[in-house]
Amino acid sequence: LDRQKFDLIISVRAIEVPAKKCTEIMQLLHKGNSQFSQLQHKPRLVQPCDDDSSQKLILIDKNQSLPIAGHDYICERTLDIKLTYRNWSASQIIRAILPPSIDDTEVVSGFEIVGHIAHLNLKECHAPYKFLIGQVILDKNPSIKTVVNKLNTIHAEYRYFDMELLAGEENFITTAIEHKLKFNMDFSKLYWNSRLGTEHKRVSDLIPTGSTVLDMFCGIGPFALPLARKRCHVHANDLNPESYKYLLENVKINKISSEFITCYNQDGRELIENFAGPIDYVLMNLPASAYEFVDVFIGLFSRDTEKRKPPVVFCYHFADIEAPVENSITAISEKLGCSISPDEVHLVRKTAPKTWMTCVKFTVPESVLYAESQSKKIKLS
Repeated sequence: LDRQKFDLIISVRAIEVPAKKCTEIMQLLHKGNSQFSQLQHKPRLVQPCDDDSSQKLILIDKNQSLPIAGHDYICERTLDIKLTYRNWSASQIIRAILPPSIDDTEVVSGFEIVGHIAHLNLKECHAPYKFLIGQVILDKNPSIKTVVNKLNTIHAEYRYFDMELLAGEENFITTAIEHKLKFNMDFSKLYWNSRLGTEHKRVSDLIPTGSTVLDMFCGIGPFALPLARKRCHVHANDLNPESYKYLLENVKINKISSEFITCYNQDGRELIENFAGPIDYVLMNLPASAYEFVDVFIGLFSRDTEKRKPPVVFCYHFADIEAPVENSITAISEKLGCSISPDEVHLVRKTAPKTWMTCVKFTVPESVLYAESQSKKIKLS
């Protein structure tokens, strides 16, 4: 990355005023200068006057009207200002790096931040420039130490994305803070999305204190920890050993009482099938395939000697953008073998141009829970 190529001299309108009058004149002028509005680091609006220390130069907008009345000591002039790599924003530099054939809408401007890590999701057109883009992101964000790019390959069993290092330190151990809770993790070995913080809070707020919650795919605890903190009885499970390791660590560092959380490292079906007590809520936060697990509820209560209250399920799903609500309901209904009437289908966020992430909240029908299921061996007391 040749940073000197971003040096540029621009001519700026300025007024020369006595240094002792500088504050008075500044109060009469519109603040700022439109020529600098898009810069990350803007030149100082008050500059020294090279040939006279008793005078100051004030940079003004090209359309700025001057306070002439009673200020005949003001002298207008033009000043050359040198802009360097430091002045330009990351998006401006990346735009300059990318060829004109790449549309402005494809310029990288946003990315996810997880602790000291910047997580990009670059497109194929960015591939020849990915290391330059990574370096720019690193240069322009002092708190960022590591820049990675998400690859299209997904770990088959544990469902996290592979990534490549673009710039900075090869250090993926980091900490995210969400709603006053700390989440330690190895970002390269598990799934975390900082953009889902609002969704984590929304669902946690919907579930009453004292509820029994089964979190089938809990990750490192973004739902489980806030629910346990509000004194719900949470059974948090994840198949990924790394997620389970950091789940235990996060329970400890956030001082969550073991009275309110129990952690498991097993298949999500086993958590449901082997659970003996009442179940108020089930969280199924695995949008790529959670709907494929809802058949675990078929016949779940069929061997009960006492009737249990049907659980309320929050099932996440990746749905077609044309009809995300209908698409999500259909996917779950077909797997359950009956039509569901959701309490709500919440549109969480667009995850791709043609995909919505949805959250379907529904009560499992009793006809499903008490159906005969010879294929299950359910361990219930």
